[in-house]
Amino acid sequence: MQDVGCILQLIRTSMESWFWILGWFLSFLTITGNGFTIFLVCSRRTLRTKTNAFIVSLAVADFCVGLSVIPSLFFCDITNTCDWPQHLRTWVNIIRWLFSNTSVVNLCVLVLDRFIAIVHPLKYITLMTRRRITQAIFFSWVLTVSYNVLKDTLCIVLYQNKTCPFAIWVMTIVFEILPCLILILCFVSMIFHVRRHDRSAHTLAKQLRFNHQESFKTHREKSAVIMMGLVIGVFLVCYGMYLRCSFLLLSSSPCHDKNYKIPILVLNSAINPLAYAFFKRDIKKEFKRLVAAVF
Repeated sequence: MQDVGCILQLIRTSMESWFWILGWFLSFLTITGNGFTIFLVCSRRTLRTKTNAFIVSLAVADFCVGLSVIPSLFFCDITNTCDWPQHLRTWVNIIRWLFSNTSVVNLCVLVLDRFIAIVHPLKYITLMTRRRITQAIFFSWVLTVSYNVLKDTLCIVLYQNKTCPFAIWVMTIVFEILPCLILILCFVSMIFHVRRHDRSAHTLAKQLRFNHQESFKTHREKSAVIMMGLVIGVFLVCYGMYLRCSFLLLSSSPCHDKNYKIPILVLNSAINPLAYAFFKRDIKKEFKRLVAAVF
């Protein structure tokens, strides 16, 4: 029995070591990638466009995810502060999960912006003015911060030393189920629009035998849809793990999945800048130009 106990202890130690190695690697990747995205867009005048404003806002949220999630857990583990009273741990969780929720809201705003640009291009120019874009980014941060502070404050007051069912229900619906539905519907609509536009352009090209402008527009739309597909796909896979755990908590069942759920959360924030670098034409162009200038 002692040998079995030693083996189990070694397995737990090994899993914990791999958790921290993977977590810190993904955190470093998240901080580096999103930090570089923020620097590149802010330092290049040609990249200061309406869409890139949403990308910078999302990159700031993802950058803060890399700074807060794994480092706070590591500090909690090495200092044994995970055994703090409930109200103190709740305020730590506000900081830990605030930026994750902000990242979700900013991703939804970015996808809605691309949805309007692709499906309703004529309305986009008049609808998405710089003032409205600034307001959308501002409210995506302010509303998320206000919601998290208010929710956790109510949990401290009403459920001081117990699990807060109100918080679990709201988190599951507002930041997991609803964003997944919004992203799926927008992405499917963009795919159908691009396919319909592609067929129309192909028919027109046959009639006119030459139409470079229409072909370029179709290619540009396809690149935008591919980028959104990659970002949305990673988000759905990562937050599918959260839905599983949330449903377990809602049914009063324990959920012990920190060893894969937390790194997957950080992975979602690490993938986004890679999608911009490979599939967003203007960022990809400036990235190649910067690499060529440096090396």
